[in-house]
Amino acid sequence: MKFNKKKTTIGEILSVEMKKGEDFYVEPGAIISVNGDFEMKSELSGGLGASAMRMIGGGENLFINHIKAKEDIEVQLASVIPGEFCDIDLDDDAYILGDGVYICHEGDVKVSSKWGGLSAFTTGSGLMFLHISGKGKVFVNGAEALFVKEVKQGETFYLDNSCFVGCRDDVKFDKFLAGNNFLSKVVGREGIMLKFKGPCKVYYQTESPSGLAGALFKYFKK
Repeated sequence: MKFNKKKTTIGEILSVEMKKGEDFYVEPGAIISVNGDFEMKSELSGGLGASAMRMIGGGENLFINHIKAKEDIEVQLASVIPGEFCDIDLDDDAYILGDGVYICHEGDVKVSSKWGGLSAFTTGSGLMFLHISGKGKVFVNGAEALFVKEVKQGETFYLDNSCFVGCRDDVKFDKFLAGNNFLSKVVGREGIMLKFKGPCKVYYQTESPSGLAGALFKYFKK
């Protein structure tokens, strides 16, 4: 199976070249087209309990689509918000992902959810992170552009919560509201921030999906 990223005028498309009998898993709604005959089944990833927690706590889909090639085919995938794709190779380890960034995976990978910590209540963010573990390849999408930050030993890195894409699940970080007082929180127009301390690797996107949604919503009200 081959995964190829193809540039378009507004972002990237992920092309998956499959041989007969090969299979992979994809987020519902991500498929643009399929060139050839295939079989698709909607499944509960990780069982009913894990799928329900993923939907309720993190706002993710309850089901995940299982694609199997009945002949040599090509599948084209895209994210709802145009951006860039990045692959994460799992080797019996685990990552947590931000809201809506998961696109697809191949191999023995479990997609579930992980508790976001008590700070989730105080900051008003989602209660769960998407959790991926096992052995295989996972593709994520970053809105507008996707970057990987190598935070060095002793270095501190701050990131807007809505721009978070992913990191290993053993990375320690703090979650807090930006601003030292109520006025700065209101007029400073910054929201929930994440604070990472190195060494660690952080995947992030340059566009905030929630910020984009808010900007568009004000026009719908008119």
